[in-house]
Amino acid sequence: MKQRDYLFDNYKAFLIVLVVVGHFIEVASEDNVAMETTKWIIFSFHMPAFVFISGYFSKKAQGLYRLVQQLLIPYLVFEILYYLLYTVVIGKETQLALLYPKFSLWYLLAMFMWKIITPLFQKVPAHTWIAFAVGLAVGASSLDDNYLTLPRMFTFYPFFLMGVDLDRGLIDRLREKVTRMQAFGIFLLINGLLAWVACKSTLSVKIFYGRYDYEYLGLTDVQGVILRAVCYLISILMIFIVAVMIPGAKQNFSGLGQKTMSVYLFHGLLFAVFRCGEAWYQSMGYIIEDTIIFEACAGTVWLLSRKPFVRFTDRITHLRLPLLQRLCESGWVQRLEQIRMGECMK
Repeated sequence: MKQRDYLFDNYKAFLIVLVVVGHFIEVASEDNVAMETTKWIIFSFHMPAFVFISGYFSKKAQGLYRLVQQLLIPYLVFEILYYLLYTVVIGKETQLALLYPKFSLWYLLAMFMWKIITPLFQKVPAHTWIAFAVGLAVGASSLDDNYLTLPRMFTFYPFFLMGVDLDRGLIDRLREKVTRMQAFGIFLLINGLLAWVACKSTLSVKIFYGRYDYEYLGLTDVQGVILRAVCYLISILMIFIVAVMIPGAKQNFSGLGQKTMSVYLFHGLLFAVFRCGEAWYQSMGYIIEDTIIFEACAGTVWLLSRKPFVRFTDRITHLRLPLLQRLCESGWVQRLEQIRMGECMK
């Protein structure tokens, strides 16, 4: 049996905790400096790193049926669950608009598109550099910030390509040449810079979200391109620095790295309920507020990594759809698949 790569299991476990924390601290008081600083640090790299690792595990192109089964079906199921939660449970007005993903479900839609186009896009010379250029340019466009999650799809796509093209030996060589203490020092230096920006600058942390255009962020196109390029650089540095810091051997938390899908998909539902009480815990003072938020994050990660949620997620991503399978295996679809995947179909 192929041995597990515990480095990436540990990395994913770390990142899924940051995903949950990054969302839950959104409800902190606006003048809570500690939470605002934490938000800058987390958003500077946690989604780029997740996309990067997803790309690394997508080196082998998948067929259309499996992609629909693995990504689009869960997207549809959880869009409906979010809609029912918002309208029936917490009384929030919303629509079942499948072209406008709710909360964190944009990632499933983006992953589907990335996996569809990458086998073809990889054939283009300097494809990763082109993707970075498109990511910079899309911020100057007038694309709807959530329609088919297009802005985020283009902004984060370079990290997916970096992961697909990654030579695993590069990480090993980096871990040999850079000690954990050195990596931690660089990590603190970058975080110190981000903390200074969070406290002293009028910039919004949303510059890292990949969703909003430069005009929305109060920037000119030139300023936006420069700042997004800086954000790209910070994200890339943080991805590799954290890869050096993360332990490569099996840890007590390594199993969490194999259950990130269930935590990712379900945590938004709990967050929506948790947010209903924000007026209460915002009035408790910063220390109590922070304690409540972090305890809620820990409880959410623990609960959603339990077997019932993992099994439900696994079943949703492996639903048998005979009619769809027959359609995907029909002659004309197979010919398109051969064009898309090239040598992968031979």
